[in-house]
Amino acid sequence: MKLSFTTLGCMDWDIPTLAARAAEYGFQGVDFRGYNNELDLTKFPEFGAKSAETKRIFDDAGIAVSCISASAHLTACGDAKTAHLAEVKTYCGIAARLGAPYVRVFGGGLNGRSYIDALPEVAEFMHTISSYAKAEGVGIVVETHDDWVDTRKLLHAFEYAAYPESVWILWDINHPYRYAGETPANTYSRIGKLVRYTHWKDTAVLLQKNRFTGAVQEKEIHTLPGFGTLPLDEFYALLSNGGYDGWYTLEWERKWHPEMERPEIAFPEFVKVMRAIEKTNA
Repeated sequence: MKLSFTTLGCMDWDIPTLAARAAEYGFQGVDFRGYNNELDLTKFPEFGAKSAETKRIFDDAGIAVSCISASAHLTACGDAKTAHLAEVKTYCGIAARLGAPYVRVFGGGLNGRSYIDALPEVAEFMHTISSYAKAEGVGIVVETHDDWVDTRKLLHAFEYAAYPESVWILWDINHPYRYAGETPANTYSRIGKLVRYTHWKDTAVLLQKNRFTGAVQEKEIHTLPGFGTLPLDEFYALLSNGGYDGWYTLEWERKWHPEMERPEIAFPEFVKVMRAIEKTNA
């Protein structure tokens, strides 16, 4: 099992620290979702003029760059579409220079439209970024995110686009399960053959009662790996039994939720939990 983490959980770590901590905690890779508290990697020479030095530091530590995670959306329109396509093209170049196999993109929001109406522009976007990926020798992974957490819709988009070359799916195990009510088996049966990358986390749902009105509201919370209610072992078994040999990447979203545990606690816990799951399913 190849383990990595996204930089969302440790935005203040520099390149040497990222490589050293990944090796120390038992990871094999790092997924760049921003750097130095910025999401735009193009602002830093570590991903441009100094990318060879960045790669050398990771290579020396025995750590791979598992993915370069962009902010681009398949549903971007107008000037935003031009900017998002340019981002993907640039990030494919960064991925190639750092030896990363994939660039992540989002499905994006539908802004009130039906997903059926969005399919033509989504397909066009997918084919354009497919050409960028092929030119750089990398792949694109579309995350189960935004208005595409229902994997029936995401699969339909791939079918409509006739499965563009070098474009695959990133399965965030939490999103279809929590937000679309899919069981792990439901999700895997639909998109398993297209999954080339995965995001891992653990969550739980709390019931909050308004003491004045009595209204009860559900609230999702992020927990340390193994402390939530996601069936992590079931997700792993489906992937492992299906022959998945890609990355298992911890997405510890501390940038968006600063109250979450520091990476020095969460990252080693993830490795411990995942290695135990791997052993149990051996």
